[in-house]
Amino acid sequence: MKKVVFILLAIIGMATIQSCQTAKSATGSKMLKFNFEKGKGYDYEMIINMDQDIMGQAMKMDMSTYYSMDVMADDGTIKTITSTFDRFKMDVNIGGMNIAADSDKPMPALDGKDDPMQMVNKLLGAVKGKKFSMQVNAEGKVLEVTGFKDMAQSIADSMSIGEEQKQELMAKFSQQFNEQSIKDQFERVLYIFPNKEVKVGDSWQKTTAPGGAIGGKYNSTYTVKDIEGDMVTLEERSTIDGNTDKMKMNGDITGTLVIDSKSGLVVNADQDLAITTTTNGTTIKIKGKTKIKGKAR
Repeated sequence: MKKVVFILLAIIGMATIQSCQTAKSATGSKMLKFNFEKGKGYDYEMIINMDQDIMGQAMKMDMSTYYSMDVMADDGTIKTITSTFDRFKMDVNIGGMNIAADSDKPMPALDGKDDPMQMVNKLLGAVKGKKFSMQVNAEGKVLEVTGFKDMAQSIADSMSIGEEQKQELMAKFSQQFNEQSIKDQFERVLYIFPNKEVKVGDSWQKTTAPGGAIGGKYNSTYTVKDIEGDMVTLEERSTIDGNTDKMKMNGDITGTLVIDSKSGLVVNADQDLAITTTTNGTTIKIKGKTKIKGKAR
């Protein structure tokens, strides 16, 4: 059971996110930068649908994550944002076993039975409401993430499990949910801005290189397809390339993003990805779709 829980943690840690919408008529140019306003709040809903093939065995995963983000400070260059895990929903089918969990719908106790779905549900419920802080510049680059140092301990303490399980859970949780992993995940979503005036046809490139066990390098090209009012529609084309002692990875991402140029909020996004990874002789083929919906409060 514990192995199942930790596999799911790794899946959640791998999950990435992106972008969306179609082009119309072009009008003028717009300044495009990350420009969340101090004192205001912004909410993101991130949805991932993935199909994986692991040595001929299919796995399906649907996961939704809800974040609220509040801008606490702005020195003119860097914005300090407090982010909260608001809700997690997931439905995973692996090896004929289905696991569905929702942090807003806690499961009843099962009289001490060692049930993996209940453990995952407890974990997601414990993460809900936890906060961390990010510092982000005008290009959307995440410069620093803080707030995870004591999070694993707090979550483990809230789950009423044995000390041995608690220590193992803390170690696995910290491998996937830590300052660096969250920085990498959010940078893939936010580090998309040229921080300059753009017009239809303009393109620019961004490179991100997530750390951790997955690694790899994302080379992304963003092209302005449409400007209508304050809304700027971008086309994304990215390649993924990674070659380490532990894993080889390659793939492609295509998508579109609609951005509110006044704030830099990703209002709507759709993305298709195809990734192949090979580790210890095992090949995993992943096809997926991600969606983002953003709104200001």
